[in-house]
Amino acid sequence: MEFELGSIMKLVKRRLLFIIVLCIAAMGVASFVSYYVIKPKYEATASIIIQGDRQQKPINDIMAGQKLVTTFGEIIRSSRIAEEVVKRLQLKMTPEKLLEHVKTRTSSESLLTTVIVTDSNAIRATEIANGFGEAFNENIQSIMGVENVVFLDRAKVPNEVISPKPAFNLVVAFGLALIAGIAISILRELMDKTVNNAKDIQLDLQLPLLGTVGNLKVSKQRIKTKSKSDEGASRYEEECAKIILPGTTEIR
Repeated sequence: MEFELGSIMKLVKRRLLFIIVLCIAAMGVASFVSYYVIKPKYEATASIIIQGDRQQKPINDIMAGQKLVTTFGEIIRSSRIAEEVVKRLQLKMTPEKLLEHVKTRTSSESLLTTVIVTDSNAIRATEIANGFGEAFNENIQSIMGVENVVFLDRAKVPNEVISPKPAFNLVVAFGLALIAGIAISILRELMDKTVNNAKDIQLDLQLPLLGTVGNLKVSKQRIKTKSKSDEGASRYEEECAKIILPGTTEIR
C-alpha cells in the first residue's frame, strides 16, 4: 500500500480516537511521574575569587590567577575537602557520595570559581555549597600556600526547582505519543491484508481495471414480502405437525 500525504491524513482521521487516547495516557503518565515519582531538585551556588597581589603587576596577577583557577576547581572536589564538609555538617553520606552532587564551574577568562550543589533539599544544598567554600578557603593555604583567595558570594536558599520540569515533560510526552500513534496506525494499515477498494486490487495484482460493480440495494418491499412468505411457511409446518395420521397415536 502506498502512502501519500493525503492518505496519511485520512488514516489519522480514521484512527483519531486511538491517537487521542494514546496522547492522553502518555501525558497522564508523564504528569504522575513528574509530580509524584521524581523528587524535586534544587541548585545552590557559591563563588570563590582569586585576589591579585598588590606588589605584582595586574597583568601578571591575571595570568597567574587563570592558571590556578582550574587547579582550584579540582581541589574543591577533592576527597579532603569533601570529608571536612561531611564532618562539619554531620551528613549521613560518604565523601564519594557527596561529590556526586557537587560540581565546579571555572573559566579561563576570569578568576572566578563557582561551586554548584544539587540536592532534593534546598536548605541542605545551600549548607553544602557554603561548606565547600569555607573548607576550601581554610585549607587552600596549607595545600598550596596561597593566601589571596576570597569567599566572594555565599550560597542562598534557592526557591526554584531545576528538575523535574512538568510542563516540558508533558510536551515531550505528547509529541512522542503523537508520533507513536501515527506510526502504529500506519503499521496496522500495512499489516491489514483486507481489500478496501479497486485501487488495492490493481496494486496487488498489477492488472488493469476494466470495471466495477456497484453495491446492490434490496428494496424494503421485497424484504417485507420475504418475511411474510417465511411466516406463512412456519405456520404451515405447525399445522402439519398437528395432523394425526390413521393408525397412529398422539404423543404428549
